Amino acid sequence: MWKKHLQEHLDSWREQGLARQLKPVMGRGVRIVVDGIEVLSFASNDYLGLSTHPQVIAAAKAALDAAGAGSTASPLIVGHRTEHAGLEAQLAEFKRSEAALVFPSGYQAALATLGALAGPEHTIILDRLAHACLLDGAKLSGARVRIFKHNDPADLAVLLQRERRRRCIVAIESLYSMDGDLAPLEELIELVTRFGALLMVDEAHATGVIGDMGRGALEAAAKTHGRLPANIIAMGTLSKALGCQGGFICATRQIVNSIVHAGRAFVFSTALSPTLAAAASTALALLDGEPERRWQLAALSATVRAGLRERGFEVVPLSRGPIIPVLVGDERRAVQWSETLLSNGIYVPAVRYPTVKKGHARLRISMSASHTLDDCTALLAGFETFRTAGAAAPAAAGKP
Repeated sequence: MWKKHLQEHLDSWREQGLARQLKPVMGRGVRIVVDGIEVLSFASNDYLGLSTHPQVIAAAKAALDAAGAGSTASPLIVGHRTEHAGLEAQLAEFKRSEAALVFPSGYQAALATLGALAGPEHTIILDRLAHACLLDGAKLSGARVRIFKHNDPADLAVLLQRERRRRCIVAIESLYSMDGDLAPLEELIELVTRFGALLMVDEAHATGVIGDMGRGALEAAAKTHGRLPANIIAMGTLSKALGCQGGFICATRQIVNSIVHAGRAFVFSTALSPTLAAAASTALALLDGEPERRWQLAALSATVRAGLRERGFEVVPLSRGPIIPVLVGDERRAVQWSETLLSNGIYVPAVRYPTVKKGHARLRISMSASHTLDDCTALLAGFETFRTAGAAAPAAAGKP
């Protein structure tokens, strides 16, 4: 019975153009081998190219020799090592918060934080496009879950007013991973402050990329208030612009201590490898030490975004930074375009349901400071084949 049931699901996904498969990858940086084919990658989140930085690799090797491959225990036993403590102090200074906590993944950071802070007597209100980890964390917490329209402070105000008798947490992304648009943080911070709510901001794609100093979209708020406001929880990842792996939370010491006591995804997981913590610590220092990487990324992203629009492709209008979503609409067409590019030595993944709504499939270009102008030219030439075939600016089922 199970075999038949599972096969029916697999067949259904395939018929809808939603079939997925793991692709073995070799190499590093933006030039990799996928399924035995050498390709130029526009698929990874290594925005600043730090995953291959000699200093980051050297730090990981030194920690590997000193501490071994794994942390060997959960943080509250003997898994919390000096490498973690050092990284947490760095992150707190970086985000101008009282304290910080690191996790094996950003997903675990979301689950642990929301699980520790919220329960059945609370309400968690999420942006409609908030990452799955925030939604899953909200559901697992047992709290009442509400959704507000994407980047719509007025709709959020209605829900906060409706839930005013309950303690509320509002959870959003600062730079949205699929549309590449920024949250209206100033308005959202004013709202949650007025209603006495907490604001949890996922800075996964903004850290290292957005802000004058690359501190993320919350950089301006921290500067205005002199520190990260006490009602804001900054969540992030070590696996994107920092080129490593893991997640983090920056907040008041009271909030961090609450997670240490009651965040099940923190308490009952083996701690992040000290090797990765040491690598991330070095990568974090390089954000200030090599700002030209951020400048290079911004320039290349602007070049590709403008080039696609000039050629008639529909790029999400408000997208910013290194995430460049090219709307295709139909799931099968998105897969076909991705496979065509791959056969020509360029890898751009097709993003489909359930990551985005049905009918809103897209090719999601992820830029890196490791790319060159020649790489951008090659990418645009690859898209040119779709334009000459009359396939540019496809009709999508409305705006995402």
